[in-house]
Amino acid sequence: MVRDLEYEKNNIGYDEQYPQETGGGIKCKNYEICETVLPSWWYECKGQYLCTNCDMIFGTWSCPESNVFKTGKGILPIVNDTECPICLERKRSVTQPNCEHTLCIECFKRCYYGDWSGAPEFPYSKEVEDLYYMADETYDHIKWKTDYPLIETWGLEYDKWDTDMIYKRENEKYLECCPLCRK
Repeated sequence: MVRDLEYEKNNIGYDEQYPQETGGGIKCKNYEICETVLPSWWYECKGQYLCTNCDMIFGTWSCPESNVFKTGKGILPIVNDTECPICLERKRSVTQPNCEHTLCIECFKRCYYGDWSGAPEFPYSKEVEDLYYMADETYDHIKWKTDYPLIETWGLEYDKWDTDMIYKRENEKYLECCPLCRK
């Protein structure tokens, strides 16, 4: 693949990591699906415009040591006004990675990424949440318990929710196949 300067120029994206003030980054070729913005140096490193998740989930790669071989399209074509076989609505749709069937983007995301709604919300402000996640092991954990007592309860609820979601995804691997042909 040759570097596509026209693509880079027309697909500048912004997110928390690559804000507008810094010039942003480049949208993944599957941006409508994954919503990932890549750093401007990505092509020099990877030789493509796919984020790591899209490359691993939808791309072609192999690990001969583990005897794992994955074939997929990588870049998933988007089509307009197609009936989704799951929700039965006519919407903007994405072609499956291993066949030519399509699903609307919302159903595709639900199948491939799961329904991660229902996570317990952090009980304090965004500023406190940022401090909490940035705190390292040396930070006074007793202070967190006295100043922010709801964090401990939230942590237990979140751990249970996370464990339940991991179990659910492990037992719903069939959702990562086309609902029509099971490829």
